[in-house]
Amino acid sequence: MTGRRTAARAQAAAASGHGHVIQISGSGNQVCASGAADRSPVLHLPAEPTRLAGREKEAEAVLALLAPVSRGRPDAVVSLLSGLPGIGKTALALHVAHRAVARGWFPGGAVFLHLRGYDPAGPVGADEAVGALARALGVDDARTPDEQTGLCQAALNRLADEDRAVLLIADDAADAAQIERLVPARSAHRLLVTSRHLLASPAFQPRLIGLDELTPQGAADLIAEALRHARPDDPRPQREADALAGLAGHCGHHPLALRIAACLLITDAGRPIATLATDLADARTRLDVLCFEDGGHTTAVQAAFRLSYQRLPSPHRRLFRQLALSPGPDIDTDAAAALVGRSRAWTRDSLAALARAGLLAEQPVRSGRWRMHDLLRVYAAALVEKDSAKWRDAAFTRLLAHCGKLARAADAHRHNHDDGPLPGEFPDRAHAVRWLEAERANLVALIARAAATGHVRAVLDLEEHIRLFLLERSSYAIDAVTAARLAVGCARAIGHTCCEANALGHLSQALGNCGRLPEAVEAATRSLDVARARGDDRERQIAALHILGTSLRRAERFEEAVKAHAESLALCEELGDQGWIGKTLVGLADTLRDRHEYEEAAGLLTQAVRHFAESGDWHAEGLTLIGLGDTLFAMKRSDDAVEAYRRALAVYQERGDEHHQAIAMQHLWAVSDLSPQEAVDNYEKVVAICHRVFDRRLEALALKALADRLQRLGRYDEAVTAHRRAAAIHEERDEESLLTGALRDLGSALCAAGRPTEAAEVHEREIALFRTRGDRHMEAEALERLATALRRGRRRSQAAEASAAAIGLYRELDDTWCERRALGDLGLPVRDTRRADRAMAAYHWVLSCLPENDSRGRESVILLAVATAQRRAGRFTDAFWSLTSMVGTVWRDDRIAEPFAEAVHLLVKTSLRPRPVLTALRNRYRRPAA
Repeated sequence: MTGRRTAARAQAAAASGHGHVIQISGSGNQVCASGAADRSPVLHLPAEPTRLAGREKEAEAVLALLAPVSRGRPDAVVSLLSGLPGIGKTALALHVAHRAVARGWFPGGAVFLHLRGYDPAGPVGADEAVGALARALGVDDARTPDEQTGLCQAALNRLADEDRAVLLIADDAADAAQIERLVPARSAHRLLVTSRHLLASPAFQPRLIGLDELTPQGAADLIAEALRHARPDDPRPQREADALAGLAGHCGHHPLALRIAACLLITDAGRPIATLATDLADARTRLDVLCFEDGGHTTAVQAAFRLSYQRLPSPHRRLFRQLALSPGPDIDTDAAAALVGRSRAWTRDSLAALARAGLLAEQPVRSGRWRMHDLLRVYAAALVEKDSAKWRDAAFTRLLAHCGKLARAADAHRHNHDDGPLPGEFPDRAHAVRWLEAERANLVALIARAAATGHVRAVLDLEEHIRLFLLERSSYAIDAVTAARLAVGCARAIGHTCCEANALGHLSQALGNCGRLPEAVEAATRSLDVARARGDDRERQIAALHILGTSLRRAERFEEAVKAHAESLALCEELGDQGWIGKTLVGLADTLRDRHEYEEAAGLLTQAVRHFAESGDWHAEGLTLIGLGDTLFAMKRSDDAVEAYRRALAVYQERGDEHHQAIAMQHLWAVSDLSPQEAVDNYEKVVAICHRVFDRRLEALALKALADRLQRLGRYDEAVTAHRRAAAIHEERDEESLLTGALRDLGSALCAAGRPTEAAEVHEREIALFRTRGDRHMEAEALERLATALRRGRRRSQAAEASAAAIGLYRELDDTWCERRALGDLGLPVRDTRRADRAMAAYHWVLSCLPENDSRGRESVILLAVATAQRRAGRFTDAFWSLTSMVGTVWRDDRIAEPFAEAVHLLVKTSLRPRPVLTALRNRYRRPAA
C-alpha cells in the first residue's frame, strides 16, 4: 500500500487545498491514498488536460453546479455529463475539478473513480465501486455491501459536519446502478458523473448537462493549439486556415476525431493540412483514416463507436443501422416509423433509447426531429451495407412512399385552387408549409438517393410536388436546380420524353431563379425541342414555348420572347384552350411591361382576366388582376389600379382564400390614399393573416410596411418591434440581402426611438454581413450609419473611428463624392468656400505624406489627416475627438504603433521644408475655382 501511495504521489499533479484524492483505475483494485490519520494530506488529481478548446461555456455551467451552496440557490448534489463517445466528457470533468479544487471548494478532498463502463473486459460492479470509495474514505471494509454503503455515508456526513466538502468524480459510468450507492446524502458534497448514456432511475436523478460537438471555430482552434503546443514554429495553422476549417468539418467537430487528426499532423510535420482534409473527404474511408497507432496502442473513432453500438439490444441496433438509409441531415419520428415499418409509439421509444445511449439527439428538444452525428452516420452507413440489399431496399421504399404521400398533400394545401376536398395529412396550409420547411433538405437528399438507387418514378413524383416550394425562395434555388437535373436524368433514363420535357422546363425556371439566364434559355430550348419531337403533344409545346418566352424575357431578349409567346398563343387559339390562352397573354404582357409598353400590356392583361373568368380559373384571375393593377399604377392610373386590386381581393374573399387575400391587400394598401392610422390597422391585419397561413416572406414585407407607418405616427418602439420581427424572418429564411436591409431599417428606427446603443449593435452586425459578402461600398455606408448612431450615443471617439473606416473604404474604391459626404458628416466644410478649400488641402497634404499600410494603419492615417483639416477649418472640438480616436487606434495595435510614429516624424520633417510649406500656404489662400 505504501509503495503504491508513494508512486501515485510521484505521478500525480499537485493542487492547492486541504484533503486527498483517490484514483481507482485499471482493475478497480488499485488505490492511491494518504493514510486515514493524516488530517491535512496533500491534494492530488489526475493530470488536467493541456488543451480544452471550445468548452468555456460548458465548463462555467459545470462549475456553477459544483459551487458551494448559496442562499436562495437550489442544491444540485449530482451532475451528469453525457454525450457521444469521445466527445470530451472526462477531459471537461478533470478541467472543472482542478478549477474547483484550486478555488478551495472541496477541502475534504476529491475521489476519482474510473468505472470502465464501456471497457471490453466489463464495467466495475456497483459493490466494487462502493468498496473503492470506502477505502478512499479510510473506513473499514464491512461484511456486506449495505454495511459498506452505510459506512461511506457516515464518513461523508462526518466530513460535512467538519465543513470538509468532498468532490466525487465517477468517470465512464455504464448505468445508474453503478452510481446510486455513491450519491452523497448531504448537500455539502458533490458527485460529478460522466457517461455515454443519459443515466436516470428513481434513485438516481442528476442534473443533466449534455455535451455536443464543438463549434467550427472551437474545433479549428483545438487542432491549431495542438500543433502549436508540439511545435511553436509550425506554420501550418496560420498558412492553411481554410484547409484547417475543412479538416475540422470532416472530423464532424468531434473532439476525439480532432485529437486524432492533430496527432496525425504532429507526427508527420511535412504533411499539409489540406492533404489530410482531402483524405477525410471520402465518407466511405473517413473512419479508417481517423485512426492513430502508437507502439501497439490504437486510438480510433470507430473503436469508440463500436463499444457503444455493441451494448445496444438487437432491435435498437437494427434501428441504428436503418437510420443511415435516410440521406438527410435529420429525420422525424413519423418518417423513422415508415423507414423501420413499425408503429409510431415503438419508434419513438426506440429513438429515445438511442438518444439515451448517446447515439442520437432530438434537436430541438420536443420537436420530434432526430439527428445523428456525422461520424456516427458514417459508421452506421458502413454497418448497414453489410445487411441484405433486399432488406435495405424495402426500408428505403417505405420511406420514399411516406415522403411522397406527404409531399403531394403539402403541395395540394399550398395550391388550393380547386373546389374539391383537401388531403387529410395536414389540417391547413400553415402545417403543410411548416412540414416542407422542416423536410426540405431531407427531400432533396432523398431525391438524390432515389435517383442513385433506381427509384425513377419516385424522383419524378417528388420533384414535381416540391418544385414550386423551392422556386419561391431564392435561398432554395440551388436545391431546385439539383432536383430538376436529377429529374431530367431519370426521365431520359426511362425514355419518357413527356417527363423529360417537363423536367427541362422545371430546370429552366430553377436556373433562371439562380440568375443563370443563358443556361435557363438553353434548358427551355431543349424542352421545346423534345416536345416538338413528339409532334402530337401540342399542349406540351405550348408549355415549353411559354417557359422559353419567360426565360428569354428574364434574359432581356425581348424580341425573341415576344416571338415565342406569339407562337404559343397561336397554338392555344388553334386548340381553343381558354386557360392556356390566358397564361400566354400574361407572359406576353409581362414582356411588354418590361419593355415599358404599358398600354399594350394592360390591354393583354385585361383580355387574360376575361379568359380566366370564362374558364373558371379564379386563382389565375385574381393574380392577373393584381398584375393588371401593378401595370396601371406604373402608368400613373392610381384609381384604376386600386379598382383592379379590389376586384382581385373580392375574388379571393369569395373563395375564402386567406393567403391570396393578404397578397391583394398588400398591393391595395400600398397604393391607397390612407391615413397613417388606417394604414397601420390594415397592415396589422395583413401581418396576422400571413402569420396564420405561414407565408413568412409576405409577413416580412407587411411588417416592414407596418413599421414605416408606425414611425410616421411617432410610435417608434412599436416600429422597432416590427422591424425586429422582419429581420428575424429574413434570418430564419437565410435571406442575407433582405436581412441587411431589415437591419438598416431597424438601426434607423432604434436611433429615432432614442436607443443609440442598440442601434450601434445592429449596425455592427450589418457591417459584419457586408464584410463577409465582400461588398466594400455597402460596408462603408453601414459604417457611416454606425458613426451616426455612436454620435447620438455621445460616443464621439468611436464615431470618429467608424467614419474614418468608411472614408478609407471610399478612398479605396475611388468614390470621391461619398468620401466628401463622409468628411462633411465629421464636421469638415467640403463645399466650395475658402475655409473648405483650406481644410481639404490640409487633408490631402497629410494623406500624400503618410504611407498607407494595412487597414488599421490606414484608419489612423485618415484620422490624423481629418484632425489636421478640422483644425485648419477651426473645428477644434472635432479635431480633439479625431486625435483621441487616432491615439486610441494606435494604442490598441502594437503592430502599427512604431511605423505610425516614424511616419508622423517624417511628416513633421516634411512640413519644415521650404517647398512643401510654400505649397501649403499657396493652397491655403488659393481661391476656389469658379
